[in-house]
Amino acid sequence: MAAGGRTGRPQPGRRHGVGRVGDPVGEAAALRRRVGERCTEILGDGDDAAPVGEVYVGWFAALDARACPPRFRAGGESGWGFPGWSAPLAAAAAGRAALAVHLTGGEPLGAPPSLPDPLAAVRAWMKMVRTAPEGGAGRWVAERMDERDDATIAAVAAGATRWLAGFVRVLGWPLPPHLLVLGAGGTEGGRPLQWRPPRPSPVTVASGADARVGKVVGSGDFAVVIHRPTGGDDGRLHDRAAFEATAATLAIGVVPASVLVTAGDTGERVRVPVDTALLDAGADLVVAVVHQRVVATERGHDRADATPSPTCRHCDVLAECGPGRSWLAGPGRWRGGLPVL
Repeated sequence: MAAGGRTGRPQPGRRHGVGRVGDPVGEAAALRRRVGERCTEILGDGDDAAPVGEVYVGWFAALDARACPPRFRAGGESGWGFPGWSAPLAAAAAGRAALAVHLTGGEPLGAPPSLPDPLAAVRAWMKMVRTAPEGGAGRWVAERMDERDDATIAAVAAGATRWLAGFVRVLGWPLPPHLLVLGAGGTEGGRPLQWRPPRPSPVTVASGADARVGKVVGSGDFAVVIHRPTGGDDGRLHDRAAFEATAATLAIGVVPASVLVTAGDTGERVRVPVDTALLDAGADLVVAVVHQRVVATERGHDRADATPSPTCRHCDVLAECGPGRSWLAGPGRWRGGLPVL
């Protein structure tokens, strides 16, 4: 993530800022229409509709469909709908929920909340959900506690603590005015940002935004925040911003001014202005998932267009993928701790 993106405390976008769309509400309506029409064109309509079942379009599905289509198609029914909770996925949800609980915990005499101790905040949230679970992640964590799955609970707690510490580090304390934690369960922003094309449609587009800075107004003067505990691959930053800008626009019905992408381990942040080009790029990512879902239904796990990369090392279908095995066996690839020369 470029250090030049670190521009001080994030503020909502300005109405006439660079890269803004002219009519945030009208452009959101047009985007909904375009994406809906493209999905219908791929899936078919009425008696001609492809029997694909539910298609859950989140960032990781979009990433798989873009990076290596056969890997996405090989996911089967478990990979085409909501992927289900795991320790890494639940960790971010737990971090958001713990922060939201801390913010609404109520200090004496109405004083603003104190700077949270990340581990203490996560522990307090886990103690609360054990007796009164809220939201999908809360119920999942409560079930792991009932099963005495200590390893999973420890992984969730560690990840949530890291998420919360990084979020507060990058955004600063007190948090920016009008910041709303999203997808935290049991709060104003507890409902996930999701959108479905006009019924009947099996498609659900789900935003992975962690927070919103600024109130939703027709002028679009607000930003969505994507917080990453680690810096990750900068090459994906634009794709992530495009997907989240499109997903949030579809769900909210107003185009945000920008997407703020942060990295907790480095404290860096990059603000990506939202314009029609970014929305079109995000729409392409959404539609690609739907297209690959139809291809999977019609052709199954066809490896003809596999895209080998370092992720092949961890691919569940590597044993069946000739292109991936050939790429890993090539010169300069690292296998078992030693390079293949």
